[in-house]
Amino acid sequence: MFFGLFDSKSDKKDKLVPQYDISTIEVLEQDHRKLLYYLESIEAAMMQGTLGTGVVKNSLKYFRMHLLEHFMEEDIKIYQYMKSYYKYDHSTYKLIESYEESIKVIHKNVVEFFEYYSQDDVPLDDEYREKFKHIFQELVYRISLEEQQLYKLYRP
Repeated sequence: MFFGLFDSKSDKKDKLVPQYDISTIEVLEQDHRKLLYYLESIEAAMMQGTLGTGVVKNSLKYFRMHLLEHFMEEDIKIYQYMKSYYKYDHSTYKLIESYEESIKVIHKNVVEFFEYYSQDDVPLDDEYREKFKHIFQELVYRISLEEQQLYKLYRP
């Protein structure tokens, strides 16, 4: 009758942490491949001069939606899990927090870019091309960091 009534906040929080799933890393890496493919498709449309046709703007909206889904999945399945797993390993916990903070900055920048440039009345000009190139490079670099360093910390 009183079970769970006197659980501490940390006990309740631990119950909300996702469980280890052996397929998590494979799924996220597949997601990375898809996201890079979408970016390459947008870049190809730019190079072919289809900027004014709405193809790129629709692709930007589509990419933004998938990227946000990916960020949310990583937040839940990677960051929440690993912060709980490494809560007594201070140096690894801090490393995970630094990855989490840096992805928040990237998330903000990328979302602002895609929200702005997917608007119908915003031109896809040279400034767009430069910003897109920067975003593309930033995401490629981040993906390589995650796959080579962060994901190796994901353990049962």
